[in-house]
Amino acid sequence: MIGKGKVMKNGGSVVLVAAAFALTLTATAWAGSPVTDVTVAQARTLIQERAGKADFVILDVRTPGEFTEGHLAGAVNLDIQARDFEARLGTLDRSANYLVYCRTGSRSQKAIQTMERLGFRSVFHMNEGILGWQRQKLPLSPSS
Repeated sequence: MIGKGKVMKNGGSVVLVAAAFALTLTATAWAGSPVTDVTVAQARTLIQERAGKADFVILDVRTPGEFTEGHLAGAVNLDIQARDFEARLGTLDRSANYLVYCRTGSRSQKAIQTMERLGFRSVFHMNEGILGWQRQKLPLSPSS
């Protein structure tokens, strides 16, 4: 039981941690952020569960040359360094679910900031990038 700044020794700290986590989730929901950072393992699960669904897009924001060297199966390439990146991004369905990645997570971080500003509702950021994917020896698709 928590009262007057005291925590019970048996499980009280667990209650505090759970409460802090719940407050964090609530704050994120109030902030309205559509972005969720995911690990490579979580990204792989998302792909397994949602691949092929019309409302799920894997978005690779690396250069076309990097994309050609290998990418996640089913990924769409939209180069963040292209002059028309924001305009092309603006043509995408804002209500779809997007898994976004780049090489290390840096360019994709910038891309998701733009997506958030444009009103995209559901963005998963694979923050370890394709290098994290490769470190786990997961398969890549070559361009055909």
